[in-house]
Amino acid sequence: MFKIIIKNLNLFGYHGVKEIEKKNGQNFRYNIEVLLNKDNFLGENKNEDSLENTLNYSEVIRLVKDINDNCRFNLLETLTQTIADRIFEISPLVEKVSVRIEKTSPPMKENLESVGIEYRWDKKSDGVDIYLSLGSNIGNREDNLRKAVDLINSNPDIEIIKVSSIYETEPMYLKEQNSFYNIVLQARVDIKVSPFELMGFLKGIEYDMGRKRSEKKYGPRIIDLDLLYYGEVSIESDFLTIPHSRIDERKFVLVPLSEISPGFKLKGENIEKLIKKSNFIEKVDLVKSWKKS
Repeated sequence: MFKIIIKNLNLFGYHGVKEIEKKNGQNFRYNIEVLLNKDNFLGENKNEDSLENTLNYSEVIRLVKDINDNCRFNLLETLTQTIADRIFEISPLVEKVSVRIEKTSPPMKENLESVGIEYRWDKKSDGVDIYLSLGSNIGNREDNLRKAVDLINSNPDIEIIKVSSIYETEPMYLKEQNSFYNIVLQARVDIKVSPFELMGFLKGIEYDMGRKRSEKKYGPRIIDLDLLYYGEVSIESDFLTIPHSRIDERKFVLVPLSEISPGFKLKGENIEKLIKKSNFIEKVDLVKSWKKS
């Protein structure tokens, strides 16, 4: 394996949601790493001293500059994903891509050096394993969960692999509300469906089922869909963080996740051991198997 590194490429662009960003532009710092797998594609020729046996970093820089100069994005999430996708198209040698973009002079009052996101993408031959957490505490909670799972399963690019039992869980952050019904499911999603597209699809299900964006944070909801993991992809942004940033503090996620994946490791630690040693106070009670009797 070889890694192409492009460090601190500073460019001026017009990306951002605010009008002042679109009008005046700002400075962006790009850091990109591209992992090459020469063994799988070059065979006996992998040691030849030729540009054909690698990825020319100048070509990657030209690609980034072209996208930055000729396109305007509201979200850095979309910009990072676009760059990563285009890098994969350059050469079959590309195995993994990491794109980090920072606004070095963001239009914010806080005293900070930069804000930005990082997007990592591994090449897969068929699909990506994902984990979702689902919850409901309004109306018929079980029916809400089953309807949401049916809607997820209706997407031809998603194959549901496992669904945990249904658990009744005590609210964590806002106590004055009904208890939730929660499940965790594992699925396989086609590689062409990006994390952002998947999240948009899940938010569409929430909207179609009657969830309103004006609801109080952590308050009652007819359905709540959280993307916990998307393969080995790591994203940090205002819109989406993967892996989900609060998994390790949520017993209502850890217990059903440990049921369907008892060997799952969270930050290098077995999930069942993590549950045992954590001082969770919220109740998480088994209600019934997901399979209908």
